[in-house]
Amino acid sequence: MTLKLADIPDHEGFVAPVLPGGELSPSPSAFTKDFVGYQATCSCGWTDRRRYPATPEGAKEAEYRWWSRHAAPTSAQAPPNWLVVKSDLLCRQIVNLAGERPLAALALLAQVESWQRTLLDQAVTAARKNGASWAEVGQAMGVSKQSAHERFKDHVDA
Repeated sequence: MTLKLADIPDHEGFVAPVLPGGELSPSPSAFTKDFVGYQATCSCGWTDRRRYPATPEGAKEAEYRWWSRHAAPTSAQAPPNWLVVKSDLLCRQIVNLAGERPLAALALLAQVESWQRTLLDQAVTAARKNGASWAEVGQAMGVSKQSAHERFKDHVDA
């Protein structure tokens, strides 16, 4: 069974059969009658350490484990897919505008930059108040924890 969430498109969860030697079945969808349990895995390479009995309940527990230990935390850090689509569209439209009317594109980008800075400060402050570490903030932004801390420490501490 494949488990999917729209907001984390590069992650498909599987309940993989565990073979008698302890290895996982080579394909999550491969049928094997000789298996000893289930283990939660993901297409991104994540594999849970826990193994569950070779029962329908064990399969359900492995599904829940993929969700609770991997998908939910990953989804919490991923922007909603519908918003990513809109962001990508806006980017393409601004690229087109810059080719046709560069001064109009500059005016629009200056406006976007002004509210982007405020929103970034607010998001970092909220993340820190909700318990995110500087490493997590940096990872979400694609920078080191030191870079994130240096850039935002005055805004968060104020």
